[in-house]
Amino acid sequence: MADEQQNENQEFDKLDDEEEQNERRDEEEENEELDEESEESEEDEDDEEEEKKSSEPDVGKSLFTIGQQVSYKNKACTVINEYERSLCIEYNHFPFLEENEEDFPYRREIIRKGEAEAPVE
Repeated sequence: MADEQQNENQEFDKLDDEEEQNERRDEEEENEELDEESEESEEDEDDEEEEKKSSEPDVGKSLFTIGQQVSYKNKACTVINEYERSLCIEYNHFPFLEENEEDFPYRREIIRKGEAEAPVE
């Protein structure tokens, strides 16, 4: 009887050891997967940052100041606000008497940053 109990205890010990080894192996595999994922995500982030830098360098940068004088369609304008890719401008000396009202229907316009030129004197 004592021998049977000893054998059972040894079998249970072996099972416990095997379970512990399996758990450790699983943990190690999970850690390796997490490490690989973190490396991949870091590489993806680096690639995304490089793409952002290379494409449209003016996007998101403050190139103008509010109140700055610029020109658009050969008309003097004032920068009212700057957005990520565009500007809100207001024409100086509006309405233009010598121009057709259909060409310049509004006092303020939203234009792309690249369309603004040096001020007309």
